[in-house]
Amino acid sequence: MMRNSQVGYNCIYNLLHIKFNEDFGRDGKFSYDLQYPSFYAFKNTYFKVNPSILSQLNSTIKANVNDFKEGTLKEEEDIDRKFNIMSCYAVTFNKNYVLSSILTLKGFVENEGLLYNQLNNFNIDLNNGKTIYLRDIFKENVDYITLITNYVNYKISQNRDLYYENYDLYIPEDQAFYITDDGVVIYFELDEIAPKDLGVPKFKMSFERFAPYINPRFFCSPQNINPLNARHFKYYLR
Repeated sequence: MMRNSQVGYNCIYNLLHIKFNEDFGRDGKFSYDLQYPSFYAFKNTYFKVNPSILSQLNSTIKANVNDFKEGTLKEEEDIDRKFNIMSCYAVTFNKNYVLSSILTLKGFVENEGLLYNQLNNFNIDLNNGKTIYLRDIFKENVDYITLITNYVNYKISQNRDLYYENYDLYIPEDQAFYITDDGVVIYFELDEIAPKDLGVPKFKMSFERFAPYINPRFFCSPQNINPLNARHFKYYLR
């Protein structure tokens, strides 16, 4: 792979206030500690975003948390054992009108340990509120499906014994992922390609390593980040 850390692209930070929310308590044998974010734009700054975009995102995240809580609460009634659930989150990319955030939802049952380990992603184009897909991460005319498939299969081959045998892995267009400052992380559901004990399988494709194929909008190195001047900032809509 070619390496290229010099990207001719001016990056800016998204000026967003990230509010910490927490819902915790106990109901009989059911206990919960659910943490999740809400996003708001600052007023009177160069960074402009339609409030309805952030409102919709906040509602979606909160719904994810509430659905998990209500669903596991109903299940706890049948288990008749102590059931504890939790959530945590991270904002993994927040530049160039792109927001990528993840929400981890876990459930533990007394004497059984981890029962649920779910990772949800929220990859949003703040220009229009649309979801960002894997195809958007790469330049036009790049066969990103083959590129990702080959890379993930290569990484699996390095630790073949950790994964299920005879699993025919091919990356679909709606493959789960999230964006970080230095790459795109491809991940799979618990027990999908490897035993549950391995956790959520993740594979990072480094922006530096795959630079010739990456849409510059997502490649922000410390050398090309401009936190203040947005007048000359040009962003891609694809």
